[in-house]
Amino acid sequence: MQPNLAMASVRCPVMSRASPTTREALGRYAQLRSYKRGSNIFLHSSPANSGYVLISGWVKVSRVQASGSMALLNLHAPGEVFGFSDSIRRVPRSVDAEAATDCVVLSVPYHSLRSAMRNDASFNDVLLGHSFERNDHLLRQLEGMKVLNSLQRLACFLIRHAKPHGKHLLVKPTFEKHLVASYLGIRPESLSRNLAKLRDHGVQDSPNGIEITDPDALKKLVGEESLIFCNLPEQVG
Repeated sequence: MQPNLAMASVRCPVMSRASPTTREALGRYAQLRSYKRGSNIFLHSSPANSGYVLISGWVKVSRVQASGSMALLNLHAPGEVFGFSDSIRRVPRSVDAEAATDCVVLSVPYHSLRSAMRNDASFNDVLLGHSFERNDHLLRQLEGMKVLNSLQRLACFLIRHAKPHGKHLLVKPTFEKHLVASYLGIRPESLSRNLAKLRDHGVQDSPNGIEITDPDALKKLVGEESLIFCNLPEQVG
């Protein structure tokens, strides 16, 4: 198996559930592509020729409104997929996707996806299940915007994206903080104030990013029953 496909197979909730035969079939035409920060991966209304697995970096998905304003719909982290739905349905792109940081993606051509669906019925179940999970994710995100305050929403974002780093956890949002603010539905100045407030809950700035020294304190702030709104990633691999 190609190294890039092996990495995607471990980190991606779609590829990790596919059969070994299907993963190999998808990998025959998959390509690893690098994008510089600010580069367009695809644009609204462009042909949907591939689905993507994010290997490293961050990708923002947005849609420009008729007024000219930009609505940020999602921030994808490594291991997540985007662009699959339009590719499978063979419809033009419904959103824009841009590299929020320098990033590497695995591009899987639509003909490989369609072939895998024809030849492996279980892969259809994988894609359908992932679509339902994404729908649930978006519903929880919408509900969280209504029931959590801005401090709790920021705490959820940090909990979701924190990775082990020595004795603590670390979040590396190497893009502009205004993107996080827009994604969470808060003002940029409120984001800075909330980060300062989170120091009392085990969060501190470090040269490497945002360090979480007390994850339990952060989860307590959100509340046990509200952790579902954090959309914690599923462990795969």
